[in-house]
Amino acid sequence: MREPFDPSFEFDLDTVAWVVVTMTLLCATVVFVFDRPAWNLPAAFLAGGVAAARGGFYDAAANNGFVGVLVGLGPMAAMFYVYRFGGIPSLDANPDLLFLTSVGVGADMIAYAPMMVIFGYLGGVAVDRIRRRTRPPVGYRRRERGQTVRRSGESSR
Repeated sequence: MREPFDPSFEFDLDTVAWVVVTMTLLCATVVFVFDRPAWNLPAAFLAGGVAAARGGFYDAAANNGFVGVLVGLGPMAAMFYVYRFGGIPSLDANPDLLFLTSVGVGADMIAYAPMMVIFGYLGGVAVDRIRRRTRPPVGYRRRERGQTVRRSGESSR
């Protein structure tokens, strides 16, 4: 009997939480310490790599990186707001400055968010590919060039 096609978008919440925390810490570091907001793109790539490193061998590492970076965009927007405003705004702040800061943060998010999500996905893909090339799962033998691996049910005839 044919198995029905069941498309699904799988991700692991624990790994996504690791990615969100990693991305938030890396983005805070590059924005507030190094004063380089564009470095958030490599930070998203590294956060996607954390998704692959923290996940299991058969987990969807790229999806975990994608979802983790997507969820981490909320704290990143708040960090951009504090960065663009020059500190945490108070009640007696100039309303025009608050508005222009909000417009600037919106422009930052429109520019950075799609690229960061893609970089998170690609970071998961890259680290997962490296991991699969260097370390096969337990119980699998490494193939040498030209050698085939027999399954246990096959005969050697």
